[in-house]
Amino acid sequence: MNLNFKKNGFVIKKIKDKNILKKLKSIVKKHFYRSSDYYQKLSRSDFSKIALKCQKEIDKLNIMKKFHKSEKSFFKRLVDNDEILYSSGGYLRAVRPLKTTNIKENLDWHRETFYSTRKFINYAINVWIPILNVKKKNALKYIPKSHLIPDNKIKRRKYIEKINPIKKFSSEHKLGFVYAPKKILSGINLKKEQKFNTKENQFVSFSALLVHGNGKNESKDIRFAYNFGIIGASKLKNNNRMIDSKKHEYISFD
Repeated sequence: MNLNFKKNGFVIKKIKDKNILKKLKSIVKKHFYRSSDYYQKLSRSDFSKIALKCQKEIDKLNIMKKFHKSEKSFFKRLVDNDEILYSSGGYLRAVRPLKTTNIKENLDWHRETFYSTRKFINYAINVWIPILNVKKKNALKYIPKSHLIPDNKIKRRKYIEKINPIKKFSSEHKLGFVYAPKKILSGINLKKEQKFNTKENQFVSFSALLVHGNGKNESKDIRFAYNFGIIGASKLKNNNRMIDSKKHEYISFD
């Protein structure tokens, strides 16, 4: 495993195939072609419907397969030379400026184990690709070394948003928003937050155990990013979980 990844819970790397990013930018601009003011006035539901159409077109690009072709040797090191499996789909993260909309569109602090009891999630890795307008003021945040904190040490509780709650199977839910969110109460110092300092043509791979989120958009532009997941095939098999050929939760390109 990459030593920096093991120590810090993440690693930032330059994208080898720049055409991937060009295509992502092109699709985003195709769907979000109006002025920024137009999108700021939309409800979260209406904005999410546009973002979902954009996400579906991005899915047709088969981003994971393209990344597998160009970043295979790097991903292999992250999964200890295991066979690389990819999530069957990814999520477009479109976050409007918070000050303008006053609508929360960023995910709160979390790690993937908050929303799954399956043990193999501990070994999953998130791949986060900045597309457009990702700056210091709106970058995804993380808590340093939090991937080393045992899950049972972090106390959290469920909460229901009183304003614009996420409904199951809604456009927002299909974009990766959780309909039964959880809030961290104790066990981790959230004041130690830092931001992923990515530059142009870079992406981040980080452990599913690294506490992340709260990437409020404090800039003037909509922030666009895309993410998917990878995992070593043996981690699924060792945890009594095989690849689901019907639901296509994980797929291989080898």
